[in-house]
Amino acid sequence: MEPKQKKKFLDKYRRRLGMEAAISNVNAKIWLFFDSVVEWDLLIDTEQQMTMRVYHQDLGKYIMMTFVYAKCSALERLELWDNLYYLASDMELPGLVGGDFNVVLGEEEKIGGLPVHPPEYEDFAFCVNSCGLFDLGYKGSPFTWWNGRPNEECIFKRLDRILVNMPFQSLFPTIEVEHLSRTGSDHAPLLMSCGEEAMKFKLKRVKIALSKWSKLTYGDIFKQLAIREDVVRIKEMLFEEDPSIENRIVLQQAQAELKKYLSIEEQYWKQKAGMTWFEEGDRNTRFSHNCVNGKRQKLQLKRIQNSDGSWIEDQDKLSEAAVEFFQK
Repeated sequence: MEPKQKKKFLDKYRRRLGMEAAISNVNAKIWLFFDSVVEWDLLIDTEQQMTMRVYHQDLGKYIMMTFVYAKCSALERLELWDNLYYLASDMELPGLVGGDFNVVLGEEEKIGGLPVHPPEYEDFAFCVNSCGLFDLGYKGSPFTWWNGRPNEECIFKRLDRILVNMPFQSLFPTIEVEHLSRTGSDHAPLLMSCGEEAMKFKLKRVKIALSKWSKLTYGDIFKQLAIREDVVRIKEMLFEEDPSIENRIVLQQAQAELKKYLSIEEQYWKQKAGMTWFEEGDRNTRFSHNCVNGKRQKLQLKRIQNSDGSWIEDQDKLSEAAVEFFQK
């Protein structure tokens, strides 16, 4: 949302992200990138939202997804609320609405600046209730936007959120939303994960593999990266509690250190994949990982020939034969 880039660079970022397709809305304030496994149809395209129907291949179901970048003016946002209400009036599919709504839902979602009055968010709250949408909550910092100023001029708000209808919540009962660290932006990215158990299993396998590669080749890059991500979260919380110049400097230093290790991680995958096109092609994507795994598959021992000329392919017998061979 709000890429602050010209639309002509959309395809460039698509290539760098390793995505199959990319589109933007009519005023280029919303950019969407799609993997090759995603089937989608664009249904609505306005200055404040894009709505599409996405086919979930694993579940064999269609899902309606609306991506929002609301206007700063309350009067202009009325058009968005009307569109969302019209869309939800005959909605039977699982539906999701997410993005930057440019308005809070209550007084507790803002710190600093002028007090929040109910008329500022009543239209938004009425729209959410009328559409039968539910806020998924969040993990991490309670605020997603910061005006970038310290001390008494500092303002924090929760402007970004993800809302779902009841069919969507029933389809994905373990869905979670996390407010990530603000790095290089005044907004915090939102990370949504569906299918908690499957996700934990996948992450566990990836963690084991990365841990082995890290120890053998590059030491503890991923451990150091995780530590610095935690440090940035802590510094953000401290700055939100006391937005002084000193705490702002400490936060910026922590963010700079995190960027450094993100760059190291990217170089790690570049060297592992061994791709000369890395700079203009996929950056840290599934394709790079698969190339590494493919090279490792080629190095695996599939079978061995014993002394009488017969081939051994059973994995248990293969291990015993290999040990016996190297002992000799």
